[in-house]
Amino acid sequence: MKLMKNNALSTPFGQARRTLIAGAVAALTVLPFGTVMASDTIATPTGDVLLTVKGAISTTSDGAMAYFDRDMLDALPQTSFETSTQWTEGVSRFSGPTLAAILAHVGADGATVKAKAINDYVVEIGLDTVSDEAPIIATQMDGENMSVRTKGPLWIVFPYDRDEKYRTGEVFSNSIWQLVELEVTPR
Repeated sequence: MKLMKNNALSTPFGQARRTLIAGAVAALTVLPFGTVMASDTIATPTGDVLLTVKGAISTTSDGAMAYFDRDMLDALPQTSFETSTQWTEGVSRFSGPTLAAILAHVGADGATVKAKAINDYVVEIGLDTVSDEAPIIATQMDGENMSVRTKGPLWIVFPYDRDEKYRTGEVFSNSIWQLVELEVTPR
């Protein structure tokens, strides 16, 4: 926010106004993962809902949950990397928002997130293992939107080839495909 210097702000009323503006800026909440949010609602999806986020979140679509369609997920900052997986052949390019970006967008304040797949498979991911680089909620593989048949439309993917820490049993079990829901568990 940029304050203009002029005579009106030099008056006692202007100083009070400047204090009020500064207080409003300070009231913005800095959420986990470095994102600043100023609202407690997000847009309502206009397309098919691909992801529901619930639990210990402060920013919602309807007062209880946050819903994302493809356009909303694509509007978030995107990350991409190439990696091989134990479920696909060769090296593929995955892209989508990071889990951290989605959690920051909804104002998540918890210790873990339960990720649920379309077949009700659920894993619990410790938020202390989530970073700005990984995992991503992949919406595309090799430049194409993923279908249910190709492990989509959403898949939690880590850069497995980048570091040994991404090649553990826990990481592989957290790599849910056909993701439909995230539930942030309170601290």
